[in-house]
Amino acid sequence: MVIEKGDSKMIKKLITTCLVFAWFSISMAGTSASIGTDSGTQLLIQTGAKGVALNSSFNASVTGVDALYYNPAGIAGKVNGVEAQFSSYSYIAGIKHTYAAFVSNVGEGTVGLSFKSLDFGDIKKTTADDTHGTSGNTYSPNFSVLTLSYGKSFSDRIRFGTSVKIVNEAVDQTGGSAFALDMGVQYEHASLPLKLGVSLRNLGSKMEYSGINLEDGTSTLLTEASNLPANLNISSTYKVGPVDIHYSFTNHSYAFNESSLGLEYQIEMGDYSAWVGGGINSLLIEEDDLDEDYSSNPFGASFGGGLNAKLGDFNFGLDFGLKQSELFGNTSVLALNIGF
Repeated sequence: MVIEKGDSKMIKKLITTCLVFAWFSISMAGTSASIGTDSGTQLLIQTGAKGVALNSSFNASVTGVDALYYNPAGIAGKVNGVEAQFSSYSYIAGIKHTYAAFVSNVGEGTVGLSFKSLDFGDIKKTTADDTHGTSGNTYSPNFSVLTLSYGKSFSDRIRFGTSVKIVNEAVDQTGGSAFALDMGVQYEHASLPLKLGVSLRNLGSKMEYSGINLEDGTSTLLTEASNLPANLNISSTYKVGPVDIHYSFTNHSYAFNESSLGLEYQIEMGDYSAWVGGGINSLLIEEDDLDEDYSSNPFGASFGGGLNAKLGDFNFGLDFGLKQSELFGNTSVLALNIGF
């Protein structure tokens, strides 16, 4: 496909915009002193089984409904009609992560919508007089993220996408909300089996909390607004036969930077296709004097697989991903994919 002159100018503007946001992200990147000072950290919880299995390393080549979280540019790739995904993630400490997402072709582009929520279960309500919660009263925190995305292919090798997110947190009768923006670009080399991706995620407003729980009858406690966990991701995918080699570097604003490596093997058998893969990630820590319990990586290797079947105009797929952790125990996610 030939890139028109107008599209070429637009691509240059998009790349320039991404570079500006990239500089902004890197300039506000934190060290160990800034860890734990952000809000809305549910934005960092991975979605989909393949993303968990590959340790978020496939941002350069991710397409369709999987791309809504990792790189919004990918929603414009290989979508023919409507795709949907529903997943349930058994996250740490018994937290249940539920996710639903849809993408669809609209005109010359692709739109996407996703919603994820965290279920913490019922927690005993304690007070200064009832420190053990023997009253039997409980509460359940409500954390959620609503995402609206748009992606467009400017050629068969270049895609761009953006997302707007609404982040909500509520604990008993106190909560806060914020807005965030994602931007992403994917590029496929003309002659080499190489794909590159850049995504900027969670750039947005600060979150400030308010509610009845901050009032003691005579005064109201003031909370300090805190930033969302913005990050910059640069990734690549190189294909060797049926194996995709994924690499990803993430510059975090309020966490240690990290790199991820993933391998994915794909096979197609007529109307059926399957994949298996795994990944590892490592924290990139510059400080040498940090306590090992503070700087060690809480998560280990990950792996998973999936099977997809085409039945007429419908596609059905089931994916499974598992991430190992000695500290939190293994976490796993099961995802159902539907296309028509």
